[in-house]
Amino acid sequence: KAQNNLGAVYNKLGQYQEASDVLVRTTRARPEFAEAHYNLGTALYNRGQFKEAVGEFQQAVRLKQDYADAFNSLGTALYRDQQFEPAIEAYKKTLALKPAAETHNNLGTVYFRTKRYQEAAAAFKEAIRIKPDYGEAHFNLALVYVALNDRKGALDQYNKLKKLDPKLADDFFQRYIKK
Repeated sequence: KAQNNLGAVYNKLGQYQEASDVLVRTTRARPEFAEAHYNLGTALYNRGQFKEAVGEFQQAVRLKQDYADAFNSLGTALYRDQQFEPAIEAYKKTLALKPAAETHNNLGTVYFRTKRYQEAAAAFKEAIRIKPDYGEAHFNLALVYVALNDRKGALDQYNKLKKLDPKLADDFFQRYIKK
């Protein structure tokens, strides 16, 4: 347990190689330790080793089937590895265990990336329902409206975004409205 905690501290400090070194030893010594697999997955993810991170997060959720944070991280690693359908399933499992605006936003991002715009809109709207001041979800919903050629919807989200996150609103304006 102490080695796992050390690995987690290295992760927090951004020392991902050190975290990986400690956590590989920890998972070899205690292969049933879900949290160590999760922390190793986090270190690997932060080093850009998405396939390897996926394996560690999968092991963590196999060992602890109600591990919402590990399912969420699995979804993110799968997304970064461009495994979109498994990412969707991981996010849905996360939401079943622990509903959160951020996870709905992540799910919406995968739907958007796969051009499933109606499902993306529903996910972003749910994120906003849970957390009305969530600027990133408003931005993403505005992008869905742009993709659907719904200028009114995009402008409505842009106007809300101006109040919530002026910098993000300006980014949206420069990239999608100004042209």
